[in-house]
Amino acid sequence: MSTNRKGRLSMNYADKRVLIIEDQRPFLLVLRGLMHSMGATEVVTKSSAEQALSLCKKRKFDIVICDLHLGSDKKNGFEFIEELKMRRLAKPDCIVMLISADSTRPYVLGSLERTPDDYLIKPFSQNQLSTRLERCWHKRQVLLPIYQALDNADLTEAQKEAEKLLKTNKSYRGSIARLLVEIYWREKRFEQALSVLSDFDEDRPVPWLQTALARNWLKLGQIDKARKTACAVVQQSKFNAEAYDVIAECQLHNNEPEAAAETIKQAIKISPYSTDRHHIASEIARENADYVMISECALAIWKLSRKVTRNNANVWCNYIGSILEVAEHADDKRTRNKYQHEASLAVQRGKSDDYLSRYNDDFDFTIYEALFNARLHSLDGKLIEAKRVLSGGQQAIEEKYDHYPQSYIPDSIKVLYAVGEYDEAEALAALASDDQMNRFTDSTLKSEQTKALEKRQLYARHNKEGIDHYQAGDYTAARRSFTSALQFAPVNTGVALNLLQCVVKLMHAQTKQEPGLQNESRRLLTMLEGQSLKQQYAQKLSDLKEELSGLTSKAA
Repeated sequence: MSTNRKGRLSMNYADKRVLIIEDQRPFLLVLRGLMHSMGATEVVTKSSAEQALSLCKKRKFDIVICDLHLGSDKKNGFEFIEELKMRRLAKPDCIVMLISADSTRPYVLGSLERTPDDYLIKPFSQNQLSTRLERCWHKRQVLLPIYQALDNADLTEAQKEAEKLLKTNKSYRGSIARLLVEIYWREKRFEQALSVLSDFDEDRPVPWLQTALARNWLKLGQIDKARKTACAVVQQSKFNAEAYDVIAECQLHNNEPEAAAETIKQAIKISPYSTDRHHIASEIARENADYVMISECALAIWKLSRKVTRNNANVWCNYIGSILEVAEHADDKRTRNKYQHEASLAVQRGKSDDYLSRYNDDFDFTIYEALFNARLHSLDGKLIEAKRVLSGGQQAIEEKYDHYPQSYIPDSIKVLYAVGEYDEAEALAALASDDQMNRFTDSTLKSEQTKALEKRQLYARHNKEGIDHYQAGDYTAARRSFTSALQFAPVNTGVALNLLQCVVKLMHAQTKQEPGLQNESRRLLTMLEGQSLKQQYAQKLSDLKEELSGLTSKAA
């Protein structure tokens, strides 16, 4: 193997498997010719990311070169790289290069945020391609022990190798430090990360380093230091989107949600192709009660993730739910109807979305539509109908699944809070996963729990008072308390049954027929019948109906 002008061993392309993904055939042929001219003997070409990923399941490559734009409604280079990494379809020593004719800032920054080994703008020469590939190869070889440990999900070994290389290798010290800091972050060892960043900072401050330092201060809860460091980065480099992210989060921590919204919008304008950035934006928008912005963020997250193999039904359901949130908080009926209609159309489009159906085998559109319709009923104030439709959906879930699917949790909880089934809502919220893809869901659920807290407390207080009065034999006072409880939990099964039980007791005690009690019993029966009740509730309702039937016969 020969050496290059820097005295390093030159890369031998003859023993490298090369994969090229390019949808423009003329450039694909040019690129294949360039690789052959550089000595590569095994060069495989594909015109789509889908074909390339299918091939990568069967064969491992040493070099992967992928174009950014691969046709409308096809996976693009961003999505290809994410899926390649997520499904571990590339070897630890594989070089992944992204290429594009688009040199606009958002695409360049979006590409770099996917951390390929390199990003090359078309057109380029054979010498440029060879130089960049060789540089990537040398770096990969040096950092290979870290990548191998990460590929084996062995963070301890990856940390050990990174710490060792940081002491011995000067050429790639920055890249090693970045990897080590990311490992520390994954292990929540923020003080150790600070030590690495601080030592590096003494040598020469650079934007990525200062941005990482700002992020680390934020993780340590040092908000003022994080903000000051990130602001310094922005002064040095006004197009550093990650620094704006940190500033926005600091502003949110300091109770400046409006300023945070303006800052994160600037970050999105600079680099809009980051799901993390849109998650930050949605959390800021929620603090501002800006439900339109939340919906826009949810749509962006859905667009960025729909073609990547993962349980993206969660993301799609979040998007649909965010439209309904806009409707829920609309100031007038016309606007509410507009967004309800928009959500309904989005659900219909989802049924024909190939990526949504292909990657979500356990997702049942029929069940989801039941939950969706329950939400529509609750928004229209039809709470009894909402409860019935929800009960049907939950019964279908119980019959089909061993565990409550994550995709169905947010809408179910929304309806449960609306009808006043607080205990059931809280039990379901405890099942929600806290993984990264559910960051949007977590934010939504926390908001719902906060809004429902006061009503839940008032419902619980009146219900307890009613139970105490009932046990003391004061059915009139119990009736008042249970009626008050229903004001805060309008279709709560337990309270409705308690109230019905009081009404029956009062009907037993009456000397003459009172229409008010009979009307109230009919109203409560209407609320309870047709729902999927727990066995104990179903038995209690059956017993009360039998008593009422006897009272009616006696009165007649």
